[in-house]
Amino acid sequence: MLMTTTGLLGMLHQLELTPTAINVLSVMVKHSETGGTVDLKQAEIDEILGVGQASMSRAMGLLVERGLVLRSGNGRGHRYSLNPAIAGYDSERELKSHLGALAAADALPPIIVPDYNRRPPKPGSGGLHAVA
Repeated sequence: MLMTTTGLLGMLHQLELTPTAINVLSVMVKHSETGGTVDLKQAEIDEILGVGQASMSRAMGLLVERGLVLRSGNGRGHRYSLNPAIAGYDSERELKSHLGALAAADALPPIIVPDYNRRPPKPGSGGLHAVA
């Protein structure tokens, strides 16, 4: 079982993610390896969720924009990983070691919480979705 920094996952509602983005993140968390590597392509995640290419691209773009998902590679060869701050680790020691090394090197990618330019959504509108 992987350990995560669950406090950060508790702030998902502040990130203004769409339901599709939350579902994509859930799939990525479920299929991630220690440290956040996700060995799924965007099309494979879409196959699991069945949301369609356009919705999938928008959701993935939002996750990357918010810093929850990191993208590497060019064009169709994108590879994805979870931000190390929300990735799973095999032990608390591994989590602290990895995050500590990234922080010391000033290489820990930020998670971007948007400023509300409009009123926050009313409680109960849209609901929260669990991340497994």
